[in-house]
Amino acid sequence: MNNKSKKVLLLSLEKVFANIEKQKEQAIQELSDFVAIPSVSAKNQSLDEAAAYAAKLLKQNGFVVKQFETGGGPVVTGFMDVGAPRTLMIYDHADVQPAEPFDLWESDPFKLDIREGRLWGRGVADNKGEFVGRVNAIKAYLAAGLQLPCNIKFVVETEEESSSKNLTKYFDQDKNFFDDVDGCIWEFGGKNREGLQEFVLGVKGILYVQLSVQTMTIDSHSASATHLPNAAERLINAYKLLKDSSGKILIPHFYDDIEEISNEELEVIKKYNFYPEKIKEHFGITTFRYGLTDEEAKIAYFTKPTCNICGFTAGWQGEGGKTVIPKEATMKIDFRLVKNQHPTTIQKNLRAYLNEHGFKDVQIDWSNGYPPSKTAINSPFVQLCREANLQVYGHEPAIQPTSGGSGPMYLFGDHMPVVSLGSGHPDSNSHAPNENIYIDDFLNGMKMIATIIDQFKSWQK
Repeated sequence: MNNKSKKVLLLSLEKVFANIEKQKEQAIQELSDFVAIPSVSAKNQSLDEAAAYAAKLLKQNGFVVKQFETGGGPVVTGFMDVGAPRTLMIYDHADVQPAEPFDLWESDPFKLDIREGRLWGRGVADNKGEFVGRVNAIKAYLAAGLQLPCNIKFVVETEEESSSKNLTKYFDQDKNFFDDVDGCIWEFGGKNREGLQEFVLGVKGILYVQLSVQTMTIDSHSASATHLPNAAERLINAYKLLKDSSGKILIPHFYDDIEEISNEELEVIKKYNFYPEKIKEHFGITTFRYGLTDEEAKIAYFTKPTCNICGFTAGWQGEGGKTVIPKEATMKIDFRLVKNQHPTTIQKNLRAYLNEHGFKDVQIDWSNGYPPSKTAINSPFVQLCREANLQVYGHEPAIQPTSGGSGPMYLFGDHMPVVSLGSGHPDSNSHAPNENIYIDDFLNGMKMIATIIDQFKSWQK
């Protein structure tokens, strides 16, 4: 884009940005009303109410809205079809994490509080604030008398914080909605500790399993440890088969299909500031696991799969001693997966591997998960978002090729490029007490969405 085109683009956005500032109080009130709905999906609480509120905001701003039942939390979609050759999709969620422990909050988590230039409340960062901001960005764009240069689709689910366990049931009902979409803005994001906006271009996949074993019908006195089987030891021995002391996962074919990272991706990772010393200070450690150097730890975070014990239960857990041999034990394990690994295949190989080594008695009680997703760094949509970031924030974004965490991005990423960005900051406390965002970041997030939309003028078919 030449300088003349940039000036025209910026002039067209001046009124949009002014409208965003004018709408500030109304947007904050809408966020306040949304935060007041305690839509905790882990408790199946107020999900219908949250979906109804999301639908209401979309309808008020000119979207054709549909609601889909899934057998769990509903999914709401919105479509604004202006007959443009390209289409932008936005994915958000209307549910939140549990707010407990309540006594650690400085204000009621379900009552928006404004102090210190910030908005405080459960969901302001993850993800109700983003949804309200994005709708208001479109409202401000239209109020400026501008014609949208792209069609816009919203998908708002209500179980993201519970592993999106019914999102595929929605997807099966509405597959055509994902046709002819040119790019998707994902739910989360923000600035890092250097004040630079970050883009996340993917997420790892996940397989979460609960293993269990029962070796006796009742617990026994530990005097009989000479000859009676111990369920805890049995399960620990099974886990020891899964990876070696260097962290290499030993399940057959685990690494077979993994996609090699490109030189371009590796360069982006090398440029990314991982803040290794801050991480060590925060967690009270002096070195990273497996003796990894700072650079090796960073590369592993973005590119390597994992096998991790999340919890282990066996025997006496109460205060003081009780000399028993536990009759049963359970272990929760998550595997973070990288490009081309699939949870169904990993679980199948896990079961066969345990059986082959004499652990048929170790049960997989339940499992859940989904595949990874990743957008190419050189995608035209990524470049469009980078140009918007330059205009709004005045700098190139810091890019994470993928997040270390997981989400249902694959449902979207299989059809379109996806960029995750937003209005958060390093101390937003998204899953913790005192969740917050800065008001200025809330407004700038709206300006970013408006600018991304405006960029579609120069990205025509």
